[in-house]
Amino acid sequence: MVPLQIPGLPELLVIVFMFGLWLALPAFVALVVYQFMDGRNADEERIAALEAEIEDLRNELPDE
Repeated sequence: MVPLQIPGLPELLVIVFMFGLWLALPAFVALVVYQFMDGRNADEERIAALEAEIEDLRNELPDE
């Protein structure tokens, strides 16, 4: 009968590395994509607000 062996440092490093590849890296990529898409939406909202402000300012101008 073979006794159960406890993993050493090299095996634990491989486990941590695999955790990084399979879980942390995809989560990081998803976070970057979400931040990029959220930034694009914020720009569109900001542009719409600026266009509305320009329209208000144009309406305040006296007619020629």
